[in-house]
Amino acid sequence: MDAGFRTMAAKYSKNTTVLLLVTFALLLDSDAVQGWGALSKVEDLELDRQLKLLNKPAIMSFQTEYGDIVDCVDIYKQLAFDHPLLKNHTIQMKPETIPDEASRAYTHSNDVPNNISCPHGSVPIRRSTKEDLLMENYLKSLRMNYKHWYTSSIDISGHHSAALTFESQNYGGKARINVWNPAVTADQFSLARMCIVNGHAEETNSIQAGWGVNQFLYANNSRLYTFWTADGYQKSGCYNVLCPGFVQVSSEITLGLSLLPTSTYGGPQYDMLISLYQDQTTGNWWFMFQDKYVGYWPKEIFTSLAKSADFISWGGQVYSPIKERSPEMGSGRFPEEGYGKSAYIKQIKVVNNEKNGFVDPTDSATKIYADKPFCYNAIHNVLKDDEWGHHVYFGGHGNCTF
Repeated sequence: MDAGFRTMAAKYSKNTTVLLLVTFALLLDSDAVQGWGALSKVEDLELDRQLKLLNKPAIMSFQTEYGDIVDCVDIYKQLAFDHPLLKNHTIQMKPETIPDEASRAYTHSNDVPNNISCPHGSVPIRRSTKEDLLMENYLKSLRMNYKHWYTSSIDISGHHSAALTFESQNYGGKARINVWNPAVTADQFSLARMCIVNGHAEETNSIQAGWGVNQFLYANNSRLYTFWTADGYQKSGCYNVLCPGFVQVSSEITLGLSLLPTSTYGGPQYDMLISLYQDQTTGNWWFMFQDKYVGYWPKEIFTSLAKSADFISWGGQVYSPIKERSPEMGSGRFPEEGYGKSAYIKQIKVVNNEKNGFVDPTDSATKIYADKPFCYNAIHNVLKDDEWGHHVYFGGHGNCTF
């Protein structure tokens, strides 16, 4: 697996970090998720202090139909600039170099919610809660998304993946990701995403974007998500904007937004265009959702990714505690069932040189990875047309124990 949900601790004092580690130790098994009420007054106050650091003053706020509170935050006062390497950072409102076809074939498969639009000069940020802090650190303890594609000798308990991989120097990729709402329990998650990586072990840099059904962080339906790390998932990085790093520029897109409608078996299919690519002028890594520039990870927060990437994957990932029956991946069906039944990622492209154009991945650099193919698998196909091109069907019913 290729990235981990780890919280950046650089902003916080050593004593604070120690206290939080004690607090989150309660959450190192699935039963502990039910134990939040046991937090002491001191621990509860510490969470309040952390929230004051995370949640910046709002110009105005919205409440979505799913219960999320979204704050419109001054673009120059967002959490990203608490990062020690971004104190003097100049905001980039759009990439200086844009790959050819960056938003080509965009359609309104999943429309941006029309009730979220912040005033000029502000960006929509989902307000963090105590539950977010607790769950983010629980996810960190699980070593989520560790990059083990390169070797079968690494076994991260409870995590399983099925994906198309591309191993070659690159500067990003894009694809249309089929959106589903797989069934998960309170201590599981199921993701579909594109992940970009460079480096190994403690030097791994990674960014990813896609959708996730993750009751650790959200109580309902598929959500748009991003993730990053710059040190092999040890201290830096996080899910969405739960730590300093990602610079948001869109006044419309909220990381963590609900993705509706979702696809149904044998019924209508919905997908979303996701692009992750490096601006060749600044070195910043940009995230596009559909045809919108959402924001970017600045070059300064990375080491190996500051230059380029050497690995991309497109597919699904699940987590379930050991000995618990695993959740569905994708549509909950195997890839052999095909369109309308299996989850897909299509129109897969990469930026494989500094000319900054999206092209088809070379066949010699692609392969399928599936660590438990009897439970979750993937199939790579190529159609010489604009609608599908390189694509991968992936998924599985789950209900497996390991």
